[in-house]
Amino acid sequence: MILDQRYFEKYKTLIEDDFYPYWSAKTDSSFGGISNCINNYGDIKISDDKFTWSQGRWLWILGKLYSLIEKGVIKNISKEQVKNEMIGTYDFIVNNCIGKDYICTYLLDKVGNKQVDLKTNRYDASIFADCFALIGLAQYHKSLHDPRKLDIPISLYKSILKRIKNNDFLTEPYPIPKGYRVHSIPMILVNTIYETIKMKEAFGMDTCSEIADGLRMVNTILDEFTHNGYIREHISIDQNYQDLLLDRHVNPGHTLEDTWFISEFLESYGSLEVRLEQLSSLVLNAVEIGWDKEFGGLFRFVDRDGGKPKGKSGASDFELLINNTWDMKLWWPHSEALYTLLYFYKKTGNSEFLKQYELIEEYVFKTFPNKEIGEWIQIRRRDGFPQETLVALPVKDPFHILRNFIKIVELY
Repeated sequence: MILDQRYFEKYKTLIEDDFYPYWSAKTDSSFGGISNCINNYGDIKISDDKFTWSQGRWLWILGKLYSLIEKGVIKNISKEQVKNEMIGTYDFIVNNCIGKDYICTYLLDKVGNKQVDLKTNRYDASIFADCFALIGLAQYHKSLHDPRKLDIPISLYKSILKRIKNNDFLTEPYPIPKGYRVHSIPMILVNTIYETIKMKEAFGMDTCSEIADGLRMVNTILDEFTHNGYIREHISIDQNYQDLLLDRHVNPGHTLEDTWFISEFLESYGSLEVRLEQLSSLVLNAVEIGWDKEFGGLFRFVDRDGGKPKGKSGASDFELLINNTWDMKLWWPHSEALYTLLYFYKKTGNSEFLKQYELIEEYVFKTFPNKEIGEWIQIRRRDGFPQETLVALPVKDPFHILRNFIKIVELY
């Protein structure tokens, strides 16, 4: 009980006093959405562009905060302010990001004009943008109990699944290497489907087909992508698991994030107890193999046998990414670890999860917080020194930390 109260108060206070005020100041009251093309330190705007990816994520955060304020859990944030920011972000997404064909534009300017992605020469450069837009819309409708325009997220959901089934999609900023299947697709679908189901349930709608879709993705990950206690990020057609860099590498942060996606889905729509031992092992293995014994913290990528990723490389951009950034310390795997370890400690009672949480917690709060202006300096070198570089999109991200802090508050 004492631990429960400590975690609850700690993360609630961080949300109320630091993270929400920081990001609320970045909302665009004129055109809607959030302006988060800012540097890693957090004090310089790089551009006025807006990525649909970030708009959907920010809308989800606002929707969750609104619900917690309504329940009396969050007390020191203005409900009306959050509501206004939520409506502005929702309108920006619906009016600008989603086309009549229910396909999302990847990048827009400040006012909402579509921008062609220069790398792919397409507007629809990433299916992840569609998924994040959808989870934001789903949370909006659920939080405001607003049934108007429900056809938009429902149609977007159908469009996403159809395009993935037909292999008619892109995945910028990380293209899928030729000849490979990737973990990130069933992973994002587990979470996207879960949020869609929760939205539809709030309005008494049938969710049988969505539950079946989600369980199929869960089984794909746990039965096909999981091997020897680790989730594989890439599976080659020839299954050359021993020799190739892409086949051998592990992403500890993705494993930690996906284990709670899967667990929460199974808690509601499957049999978590059947998979709990397997999922628990995946979590502890990811922390063990990902932990930097010299400097602390979690590596971005590791070999399945530990340490620097190794194996034969091809010519894909992703292999370059692995080799060049494997030892970086990024914000999001660490915030995912905080929630995942507390979640599994609560579900299993296994003290090893609490032990690993305390290790991560100590590292995180001495490494990442920006004590001068708030939030975290999100991107770090292996030794923890801040690094001004790009990770995925050219933005400072409003999502992972706040989402994980919100999940911990809900957990307790």
